[in-house]
Amino acid sequence: MSSSFTGIEIGKRGLLTNQTALWVTGHNVSNAETEGYSRQKVTLEVFDPLYVPGLTREQTPGQIGQGVQVEKIKRARDMLLEDRILSEKNGLGYWKSQSDWIRQVELVHNEPTDKSIMHLLDRFWASWQELANNPEETAARETVRENGIALSRHINHNYEALYSIRENIEAAVKGRVEEINGLASSIAKLNREILRSESSGDNPNDLWDRRDLLIERLSELANIGIGRSDKDEFIVYISGKHLVQGQHYERLLTVANPENEGYSDIIWEVDSSPLDVKTGELRSLLDARDVELKGQISSLDLFAVNLTDLVNSIHRRGFGLNLRTGLRFFKEDPVSLDRSGNHDFNNDGLLDGTAIFRIRGRNVVSKGEVVGLSGTIRLSDDIEVSYTRTDTVGEIITRVNNSDADIKLFIDSEGKLVSKSDSPTQYISHLEDSGDFLAGYAGILQASRAAGGFDAGELDGARKIAGDFMVTQKAHPSAWMMVDDAILGEAESIAAAGGVDLTGNGVPDMSDGAGNGDNALKIAGIRFSETMIGESKTVNEFYHALITGTGLRGQRAETETENRELLVENLENLRKSISGVNIDEELVNLVKFQHGYQAAARFVSEVNRMLDTLINRI
Repeated sequence: MSSSFTGIEIGKRGLLTNQTALWVTGHNVSNAETEGYSRQKVTLEVFDPLYVPGLTREQTPGQIGQGVQVEKIKRARDMLLEDRILSEKNGLGYWKSQSDWIRQVELVHNEPTDKSIMHLLDRFWASWQELANNPEETAARETVRENGIALSRHINHNYEALYSIRENIEAAVKGRVEEINGLASSIAKLNREILRSESSGDNPNDLWDRRDLLIERLSELANIGIGRSDKDEFIVYISGKHLVQGQHYERLLTVANPENEGYSDIIWEVDSSPLDVKTGELRSLLDARDVELKGQISSLDLFAVNLTDLVNSIHRRGFGLNLRTGLRFFKEDPVSLDRSGNHDFNNDGLLDGTAIFRIRGRNVVSKGEVVGLSGTIRLSDDIEVSYTRTDTVGEIITRVNNSDADIKLFIDSEGKLVSKSDSPTQYISHLEDSGDFLAGYAGILQASRAAGGFDAGELDGARKIAGDFMVTQKAHPSAWMMVDDAILGEAESIAAAGGVDLTGNGVPDMSDGAGNGDNALKIAGIRFSETMIGESKTVNEFYHALITGTGLRGQRAETETENRELLVENLENLRKSISGVNIDEELVNLVKFQHGYQAAARFVSEVNRMLDTLINRI
C-alpha cells in the first residue's frame, strides 16, 4: 500500500544505487594497471513495484514503481577467449624456454670463431701435416703437442659448460615443480573462498580474477585443462589427471632416476605415477635436459672417443725420434680393469659382459673388391644385413651404415675393415655373421654363425674377436680427454715415422728413419677419411653437423617463439578491449553516476519539503 513516505524510499534507493555504481567505477580506475584485473560493471534493475496482480490489490490506475536497485556487479570476461589464451600461452611457454636454453648451448660452441673446437681441430690436423713435411724438427712436434693440448682442453671446457647448463635445467625443473604445487595450493584456497561467496549469492569478481591469473601462469608451465561444469567444484587437470579439484589439490614430487644419471623424474605424490606433461615450460625443460643437453654431451663424447681412437690407432704403429713405438697420443681410460673388456654392466659388483668400442680386422680389404661370399650380418635382435656373392666390400659397408643399427663400418688407413659402436653407450652390443665376410674375409671375428658371434652380454666375449680392439672408455670421455703423459713429457715420442713389419704379425718393428713422416701424414689424413660417426663420413663433418643442427633447432625455436608471442599479444589486446579498464570511459561513468546521485538527492529534498508542508503546515 502506498504511503506518504514512499518517495523517501525511492530516493534512498536511488542514492544507494548510484553510490554503489560510483564505488565500482572508482574500483575500476584504481585497478587500471593491476595485472589480471577485469573491468567490473554494475547492472541496474527496476525495484519490485508496489502493487502486483492479486485479489487483494488496491484498485489503482497502475503499478507504482519503487525506484532502482543493483541487480549484480559482474566482470567483463570472455571465457572462450580466455581458454584460447591459455592454450596459446602453453605453446609459447614451451618454445620460449627452448629458445633460451638452445641459445646457451650455441654460446658454448662459440662457432664460428678462432676459439671454437672446429678452428682448433683444423689447426691440429694442419700441425700433423706440417710435421709430416718436417719430421725431424722438434718445433713441429711441439706444435702438434700444443695443438693437441689446446684441442683436448677445449673439448673438456665444452663438456663442463654443457654439464653446467644441464645442472641448471635440473634446478629449474625442481623449481617449476614447486611453483606448480604452490599455484595448485593457492587455486584450491581461492576455490574455497569463491564457493563461500557464491553460496551467499555474490559475484566474487576479484577472487575470480586472482584465480584466473594463477591459472594463466599454470598454463605456461604445463598442459592444463579446466573443468567448469560443476559450479561447486572448479577442476584443473594435467593430461586428464586432477591437479586441483575444488578445495583439494594433488602435490607433485621430484625423485632421482639412477638410469638418467640421477636427474629427476616428476611423479604424483598420491600414487607415485609419472607426470605426463606434454607441452609448456616444464616439458621444454625436460626436453632440454634429457634430449637436447643429453644429446649434446653424448655427441661430444662420441666425437672425443672417436678422435682419440682414430689418432691413437695410427700413432701406436709409428716411431718417434727417440724410436719409441706403441705409444698413445691421447689418454685412454677403459671401463674395464682387464684388457679383455670384461665389465660390470648392472653395477652389482660382478662382471657380466664385455664392453668393446671398436674392432679392427686383421686382413686388408678394398671397397671395390667383390667378396664372392653370401650370408647375413646380424647387428641386433631385429636388424640384419644380407650380402651376396656379387656384392663389393663398399656395398656391404654402405648397407650396414644405412641400417638402424648402432654399429658403423669403415676401412682405415691400413686398408683394414673397422667395426665400431655408434651409440651413446659406446659399446658394440652384437655382431654376428652367418657367412665368412666378418670372419675369414675381413678378420674381425674368429668364426662365423651364432657360435662365433660377439655379444656384449657374454663374459669373455673378446675371445670371439680376431683383430685388435679398443675397450669402451669410461663415462664422458669429453670430460677427461687429454694428451697422454708420455707425449707431454717428451715431444720426441710423437710418432711421425712409419715402420717396417719384419715378423709378419702386422705390427711394425723397425722405423723407416727420422726423416720419414708417413705416420704423421696418415694422422693428418684422418681429417678427410670416411670414418663414419653417426650419419657423417668424417670427424670434421660430424662436429660440423652437431653445431649446424644446434643452430637449426635454435632458429626454429626462435621463429616459433616470435610467432606465438605475436599471436598471444594479439589475443591479449583483444582481451584488453573486452576486460581492460578504459580511463576515459570510466570518467564518463563517474560523471553519469555522480549526476544520478545528485538527482536522487534533489528528489529526496523535494519529497522532504512536501512532507514538511503536509505535517507541519496543514
